[in-house]
Amino acid sequence: MRHQAYFILMLAGATVVAAQANKGSLDGTWRLNVARSFLGGDHPFSEYRLTKKIEHGAGTISITDTAVHNSVVNIPLPDSTRTLTVALDGKEHELEMPGGFPGAPPARARVTANWHGCTLELRQVTSGFAAYAVHRLFLSDDGSQLIDQVEEHSTFGDSDQMLIFDKAP
Repeated sequence: MRHQAYFILMLAGATVVAAQANKGSLDGTWRLNVARSFLGGDHPFSEYRLTKKIEHGAGTISITDTAVHNSVVNIPLPDSTRTLTVALDGKEHELEMPGGFPGAPPARARVTANWHGCTLELRQVTSGFAAYAVHRLFLSDDGSQLIDQVEEHSTFGDSDQMLIFDKAP
């Protein structure tokens, strides 16, 4: 219960910051600041690293996540790189997504990306897994941090996270 209250306070504060921040460019390379992030039920290994590279194209956005020393339920996973490229037109697009675990087949997902003021919202519904996720990405006031508010729902449960990424040099 205490964690939920903490997340709600963080979410409320981040929403105020998002409303005040400039739209700015999310483009660049961002590194997860684990110490400042709220990871919900996830407990990554101390060597865990997540880098997010964002690039805008002509009407599209491409987000590449590179995870090193990742784990699920303390089971080590191989390092991975995953790229999502989607049109910024607010329409639903069906995309093939990598499997969630090594050896798992790719899954089909319906993804929508659009701007709400200064916040980029990505909605993803994954076929076959009853999984639904919303990522809300925006910059801190000074543009030095990327904030990713993550809301996930699935047959395995619900989770909320607040991922704070520092701008890579």
